[in-house]
Amino acid sequence: MVSDQSSHLNVGFEAYRCANCGRLVLAYGWTEFQPTNDWDGAASDLWGHPQAQQPRWLPPAKSNRTFPDVPAAIESLAVEAHDCLTIKADRAAVALARAVVEASAKEKGVTKGNLIAKIDELHKLGLLRGHIKEAAHEVRFGGNEVAHGDLSPVDHEAAEEILTLMDEVLNELFQSPARVARARQRRLERPQAVTE
Repeated sequence: MVSDQSSHLNVGFEAYRCANCGRLVLAYGWTEFQPTNDWDGAASDLWGHPQAQQPRWLPPAKSNRTFPDVPAAIESLAVEAHDCLTIKADRAAVALARAVVEASAKEKGVTKGNLIAKIDELHKLGLLRGHIKEAAHEVRFGGNEVAHGDLSPVDHEAAEEILTLMDEVLNELFQSPARVARARQRRLERPQAVTE
């Protein structure tokens, strides 16, 4: 705990081990309260103080999202979008979500036209159900606001919703078909598999 006497700002740091990767992470926070004589100066005491800022983490937390049945390059974009969301880089998250939808269309062989046309074509090909087509368009709308220079901030809850819709698109195009194919394969490999 460090106290700045001129501003009455109290800054606390604590080191932890990440439960996911096992590496060192630092938590830090601050408040402007005056510590009392019985306060031991531990940063963890600072976190619970009602005037304290929420602790921040170095390095910032990641989402730990995975999309195992999505092609690696597209999965990387989707994971990065979720990582952006965890640090509240909402515009970046939404822009990446739009890129995920476009890259997914191209991966499925739909390469002509703008993103509106690509999404509609995925639907015509039977690769997106109607409500998932609409989800893809919502991701496109959000991404377009960011990509085309609208500098207004993106509400964090709206960004979360857009990424949830992006996840639905990935599920529809890649994850769900792969799960069904695995289930079918397991059934066919069983002795006396039912084939009718």
